[in-house]
Amino acid sequence: MPSNDEAVAHICDRDTRVFNDLFSEHFLTLTQSVAKMVNSKEVAADLVQDVFLRLWSGRAELRVRGDITHYLRRAARNRALDWLAHESVHERWEQSEVNEAVRSVENLDAPEGEVAEDARLVLKSALREMPEKRRRICELRWLKGVGPSEIARRLGISVKTVETQLSRSVKELRESARKE
Repeated sequence: MPSNDEAVAHICDRDTRVFNDLFSEHFLTLTQSVAKMVNSKEVAADLVQDVFLRLWSGRAELRVRGDITHYLRRAARNRALDWLAHESVHERWEQSEVNEAVRSVENLDAPEGEVAEDARLVLKSALREMPEKRRRICELRWLKGVGPSEIARRLGISVKTVETQLSRSVKELRESARKE
């Protein structure tokens, strides 16, 4: 591997061999580091790949002060922090969607205490009708308050699968509420 300055110069000059060497040398350690932050090996691998994709795409403007290893660590950390911030917003939005779906099935004529209990019963009834995998995801998210990353880790599935299943569940709840 060339020196730090030489490596950057080679990457700027579209030297795929040097870029591939850099990727091979750092991908695993960066992924392990990011996985500790995001609690998912799959998400971490995607984020680190994105760092390298951005590095390659932006190579014409690439300016590295100091060691490229430090640059990559900082870029991976920043990408993970961005993802975590987005995940937080997404979780809040998703929870508001669920709350809206649950409210839509409430009996508005019922006394206040009964409304919450009715909504919970409707939700539990809807959960029983779901396929097992989706039901487990929804129970963890809505009844136990577990985040999508942790659900993915616990069930050994990707975060994207968790998000897709939750989205489908919200859609089914809305459709069910409209029928009633």
